[in-house]
Amino acid sequence: MKKLIASSIIGLGLASSLSAADCIMVPDLNVEFKNDSTVYMNNEERQEVVEFAKFLKKSGLYAIVEGHTSKFASAMYNYDLSQRRAVKVRTELIALGVNPKQIKGMGFGESSPLYDNNTEIGAQKNRRVIAEVFNNSSELISYASSEKARISKIKYQEQ
Repeated sequence: MKKLIASSIIGLGLASSLSAADCIMVPDLNVEFKNDSTVYMNNEERQEVVEFAKFLKKSGLYAIVEGHTSKFASAMYNYDLSQRRAVKVRTELIALGVNPKQIKGMGFGESSPLYDNNTEIGAQKNRRVIAEVFNNSSELISYASSEKARISKIKYQEQ
């Protein structure tokens, strides 16, 4: 879990008056996939999506669902696969009752590995969909724009 602080309050210079009540515990969404597929590693991954949907519906916060891959295919293929993974999770969140305006999906391909792709464990962990959570749609759109710009130059390059 991570803490999300109302950035609009911080932006107003009121950070010193924040209390624990101003923070929301955000559950992590980190869903792993089988190699070369949009199939979850196991049933617990689907349950994580269900729990994240409950959180988004209850909190009214916004999220970007980010698809990622390991490096074991062409960069172009991996970008497409990561996009399909993000769309799968976003579609499931919507089917579970999350407002489509609250969530975006975006593929990152192999551009942002968190783990060593030269090991099977690392490669497996890089086959994931995660979510970043935001207070409002403006923050979500700003983040999505900056990430699109960041990966636009590298999304088709082998990592």
